[in-house]
Amino acid sequence: MWLSLVLLLVLLLLAGVRRVYLGLFAGRSPNPFSQDVKRPPAPLVTDKEARKRVLKQGVTPSRTTFSMHALLVNHYLQGAFYPRGGSSEIAFHIIPVIKQAGGAVLTKATVQTVLLDSAGKACGVRVKKGQELMDIYCPTVVSNAGLFNTYEHLLPESARCLSGVQQQLQMVRPGLSMFSVFICLRGTKEELGLQSTNYYVYFDINMDKAMERYISMPREKAVEHIPLYFVASPSSKDPTWPGRFPDRSTLTVLIPTAYEWFEEWQEEPQGKRSHDYETLKSSFVEASISMILRLFPQLEGKVESATGGSPLTNQFFLAATRGATYGADHDLDRLHPYVMASIRAQSPIPNLYLSGQDIFTCGLMGALQGALLCSSAILKRNLYSDLKDLGSRVRAQKKIM
Repeated sequence: MWLSLVLLLVLLLLAGVRRVYLGLFAGRSPNPFSQDVKRPPAPLVTDKEARKRVLKQGVTPSRTTFSMHALLVNHYLQGAFYPRGGSSEIAFHIIPVIKQAGGAVLTKATVQTVLLDSAGKACGVRVKKGQELMDIYCPTVVSNAGLFNTYEHLLPESARCLSGVQQQLQMVRPGLSMFSVFICLRGTKEELGLQSTNYYVYFDINMDKAMERYISMPREKAVEHIPLYFVASPSSKDPTWPGRFPDRSTLTVLIPTAYEWFEEWQEEPQGKRSHDYETLKSSFVEASISMILRLFPQLEGKVESATGGSPLTNQFFLAATRGATYGADHDLDRLHPYVMASIRAQSPIPNLYLSGQDIFTCGLMGALQGALLCSSAILKRNLYSDLKDLGSRVRAQKKIM
């Protein structure tokens, strides 16, 4: 199926909220976010004026706001947390919380549509389990699939044309597509000299012009003019990695790309696309390896394997519209006060709520904030105040201990 996503249906009673908070990690493995990673070293772009003109979160400087840049920089200044054990730990820790509150989590049950009652209110979802279709009814439906997936694919035809739905869709567009490269290395992080930090590698201080020139190029030429590489070593950030995968390390590289370069192969099956598609993918992988060896010459001869993921890969595995892993483009139009006020957790469909990065800002932290806003809207309760109060009690308890 084109859509591989998980739609979480969480029904929380007001009386159960405090119990869920206080029991979050009780009796389970430690909070995977409780330890900070190392603060990044000096940036590769050292000129302060030049750093103001670089790409952040998939948006070029002239097309975004200072507040967006400030949010991202503040996040990194605070340390940029990484979960011990990898991103799967987020699901492992939240699933018991959902079950404790009386909920259930389904996997490999692709959502086909949001169910509407005779009054046009959301009343559940239809999922495909194997070859069977099952209807799951509930008083509140929460979608973290993003604006485009929810409105253009999950709503019934009768609801897609509603003025409120169309108005919100016209306010946004998919963000920049990304190409991912996953590199396996022989050796530990100490042997390879890898650090638990993120690198933004730029080849031009005017990112607006560089990106405009790059995206407008033919795909065969573009790979020779990549203006930005994002590089990180997930294995170096995870203290549990050496015990799970001894003598191996990893690097992840992200490259901005145009969806149009890969669009002609979108109808071909995942994993079985034509030779020309694989050749184009390989060119981006090879360019990434070449850049990595220039940046980290000590890795020469240590690359065991490298796998590329195109915007079509993102679309298949993440249900990311047009390969945009950051969801709706967070440009100046998206961050206009009217648009920000219009796109919120409450959708134009009664009882259907939106969560995730499209109703706040992009990235993991933006998605978490979107979840808080959504939960607050459903419960009609300010969960930010609850979290602040909880934080005070936790700090007081630590002092006593």
